[in-house]
Amino acid sequence: MPEVKINELAIHYELDDFTDPWVKAESIWIQHGFGRSGKFWYHWVPPLSRKYRVLRVDMRGHGRSADPPIDHAWSVDELLSDIRGVIEALKLGSVHYVGESVGGILGIALAARWPELLKSLTLVAAPLSIRPEIQDIFAVGEKDWPTAMEKLGGDGWVRGLMGYGATHSDTTRAKEEWILSEWAKNRPKMLANLARLAATVNVESLLPEVNVPTLILAPAKSPISPLEEQLKMRRAIPNARIVTIEGAWHEIYFDDPEACVSALLNFLSSLSHAHG
Repeated sequence: MPEVKINELAIHYELDDFTDPWVKAESIWIQHGFGRSGKFWYHWVPPLSRKYRVLRVDMRGHGRSADPPIDHAWSVDELLSDIRGVIEALKLGSVHYVGESVGGILGIALAARWPELLKSLTLVAAPLSIRPEIQDIFAVGEKDWPTAMEKLGGDGWVRGLMGYGATHSDTTRAKEEWILSEWAKNRPKMLANLARLAATVNVESLLPEVNVPTLILAPAKSPISPLEEQLKMRRAIPNARIVTIEGAWHEIYFDDPEACVSALLNFLSSLSHAHG
């Protein structure tokens, strides 16, 4: 199982590379969002890995990465340090970072702090913060969001959320069962600890400091990352571009991967032409 030890934790990753062996290919880092793992990005790998080395990394406490101590207070600094540590351990140089939802929040903070690590930044349905009204929804009737995570677990929480715009209403039963089974693999205490952190983070003030080429993949209909907020991000990040994914809800990377990957490849191709 491919992993590296960073900050005393085993961080799991998958690296797919079908590029020509005589070409020095650039790397794409795919960072999943809250409660998910690199496995949720399986359908992005085939169209990307012919031209790029594609790295899917499980965040600490998620997927097959190790858990920090159960009462450890999570911090943005540590999560960014995990990312930097993996990039350095695998000698990746700088990467094209693709971050979804909370993974996008981390991407904004990473670009502002260590721009030398990034060739580009792609934000996929990334909010600037988890707003109080969204945290109320995320509580799904419990005292608060972290309590809901710890009490219900990932699969129980997702069941409670269905109908709030987290998934398409026409999701098939087989797809729904797979999603719930993957969420069930997360440890409830880890989800609660990350929820406590995510509830306090707002990266809006960092947007003007993002000076790497940036693509915003904006869902047209997400209550979690509404289009008006996505447009605000485009205005605040210097030279950012935006592509709206029509007809999709919050999880655009999962429900409309073809549109997302097409926009990403066009964006990356434009960067290579600009430097070619």
